[in-house]
Amino acid sequence: MLESYAQGRPLEYWLSADLARVSPPQAPSRLRQLADAQGALAAAWSCAIGGGPLMLLIGAVVSSLTGNPAWVLSLGLPGVLLGLLGWRGWKKVRLRLPDTNKLLINRGPGSAKGGVWATLGIAGLQAAAFAVAVPSALEQGTLPTLLWVYFMMVLLLVAVILVPSVVLGRARESFRERLLVDPALRRAVEEDMATWRDPHGGSTAYGPL
Repeated sequence: MLESYAQGRPLEYWLSADLARVSPPQAPSRLRQLADAQGALAAAWSCAIGGGPLMLLIGAVVSSLTGNPAWVLSLGLPGVLLGLLGWRGWKKVRLRLPDTNKLLINRGPGSAKGGVWATLGIAGLQAAAFAVAVPSALEQGTLPTLLWVYFMMVLLLVAVILVPSVVLGRARESFRERLLVDPALRRAVEEDMATWRDPHGGSTAYGPL
């Protein structure tokens, strides 16, 4: 294992959870930059992990409602492939350090709490819109279909908003946990630590995380 130091401190010092707690969450550090960038990539892949099974479920529901099995095949097979691709990508990005020179923009909630509120808010607006169609659906006998459509839309919100926000919210904690148990990831951080310098010539520290 490399004996890596940055600004006179060993990696174990920067990984301290106590140090992270007394440091403002907005305070910049190299470890936080790595964790946040890796979390953003993992969050993007988590959308595919959630979206794949949802496509399969939608196909199965539509096939059940219409009696046409083509729906489950046309949506299910791509859904399975999307889910597997998402799982592979999610595992891959968590095993190596991200390229922090690439700009990663996240326009969604960055925490589980924010994701819950965003999901509930949008689901509530959708419920209000669907409520307008309930009387007509009752008359036509299509209320079960309407409810299924609403349920699928809520699941879509969970897949593309709630799940990624949870991944983003745990990015730093998850990065620390894996550094403590994954020798390859730890070695990559130690190699980065041995050569990293603040690109802006400032006094940004390597940690805390």
